Amino acid sequence: MANQKLMLGDYIWAKQLSGDEFDIPIGGKIVAVESSRVKIQDDDQKEMYISNQQVLKNMHVSSIKGVEDMINLGDLQEYAILRNLHKRYKEKLIYTYTGSMLIAINPYELLPIYTNALIKEYRNQNTEDLLPHIFAIGDNSYSNLKNSAKDQCIVISGESGAGKTESTKLILQYLASASGQHSWVEQQILEANPILEAFGNAKTVRNDNSSRFGKYIDIKFNKNGNIEGAKIEQYLLEKSRIVSQNEGERNYHIFYSMLAGLPKREKKAVGPTRRKQLRISKGRKSFNM
Repeated sequence: MANQKLMLGDYIWAKQLSGDEFDIPIGGKIVAVESSRVKIQDDDQKEMYISNQQVLKNMHVSSIKGVEDMINLGDLQEYAILRNLHKRYKEKLIYTYTGSMLIAINPYELLPIYTNALIKEYRNQNTEDLLPHIFAIGDNSYSNLKNSAKDQCIVISGESGAGKTESTKLILQYLASASGQHSWVEQQILEANPILEAFGNAKTVRNDNSSRFGKYIDIKFNKNGNIEGAKIEQYLLEKSRIVSQNEGERNYHIFYSMLAGLPKREKKAVGPTRRKQLRISKGRKSFNM
């Protein structure tokens, strides 16, 4: 940028100062210009001075406005992707496409975007005409299933606390509503989630309700597109948590629910209040379990 004149109102990418937590370029709008530096305002309305040597390049118009599908970003770099997601998140737009993939960011609050009215809005619609949404992913899979008569697969992945458990519930909610003919089978599938979470979710240092298991749910549809049944093909539990947890973490929810909710007679029958000792001697060390 040494040969390019910096103008008031321009949007630019600039290098971070050394010692910053994230060593990635930042974006901002120029609000003041001096001979050897400029003042920029970032998306959080914070202002800072940037030397001319820190300026990388002008921001592409797609990054200035933000895009719903990041394939359309003119600056297809990590820093541009992160800024686009951050910009949308501040506007409570937690869903963003990257081609056929949907990126979801946990809002840590309840948003009114999962109503039955929205389910109907996304049913059999061109997703390009609607905001990115997990219901669109559900509808694409369901429509492809009916039109092609071939199996479909939805992969939900992310780090702890990202919202994988909630996303799974929302996909199931959409699929259960898609046929328009609710049945007891569909209700059983939805109501199985709290049971699975009780036996497979635990508190970690990053998430109070973290799934400590992986599951592959196989949902069966008939020729009319109605759910006929479902089964869990794989259920991989973090078994080591049963006997040991890291500091600040807890065991699976079910143990605490039993202690809090079981009558005294049933507690005595299953024995959760009795501490059983299994002494294992190894050299001079012994362990109680």
